[in-house]
Amino acid sequence: MIKAVIFDMDGTMLDTEHIKEEGLKYAGECLDVNIDNQTLSQIRGTNDKLLRKILSEKFEGLDIKKLLNIREKYVETYFETNPIEIKKGLLELLTFLKDNGYKMAVASSSQIDVIKKYLKKVEIFDYFDIIMGGDLVTKGKPDPEIYLKSAEQLGLSKEECIGVEDSANGVLSIYKAGMKPIMIPDLEETSKEIENKIYAKLESLSDIIPLLKEMK
Repeated sequence: MIKAVIFDMDGTMLDTEHIKEEGLKYAGECLDVNIDNQTLSQIRGTNDKLLRKILSEKFEGLDIKKLLNIREKYVETYFETNPIEIKKGLLELLTFLKDNGYKMAVASSSQIDVIKKYLKKVEIFDYFDIIMGGDLVTKGKPDPEIYLKSAEQLGLSKEECIGVEDSANGVLSIYKAGMKPIMIPDLEETSKEIENKIYAKLESLSDIIPLLKEMK
């Protein structure tokens, strides 16, 4: 029986992934490197530690710290003057989960302080029982660590949790954790490999409600 839903944040609950990627492209331009769509797909959904490793291997001599500082400033400046948009069906789903006694967690590759800031800004912070950030795990997605730790902190088994993601790396993280992956694509199409691993691919977060009713 499913007792909890564990959510990714960027691109899944909040429409923030594309701004972070725009910021990374801009930072690359500032440092004379081309961060193309293939590279973005490779690092999408991972935490900064794995992102650093991938980019260091791809761009020898690149000042990764400076790159990420430029990206963060770009994102911060953007959201100072623009609202953070929530994904379609999010409030409906969160209300359903709360009313029906499900536990809720966030398993995001963003840093914990950023997650809390964003969730408070869109007024959904109080829905979640636990929040797990990318800086609280040693291995980033597609490694399953963040989902396994989330389930552990919820006091539930992996079989009692489902994960919701928008990226291939996120889906692989859920799958490797032994949970059922729900995918709502954001910036990328699903490959055949990922299609074979997801439990369901949906158009919006509210579509999870009838799915949960079926899973009881």
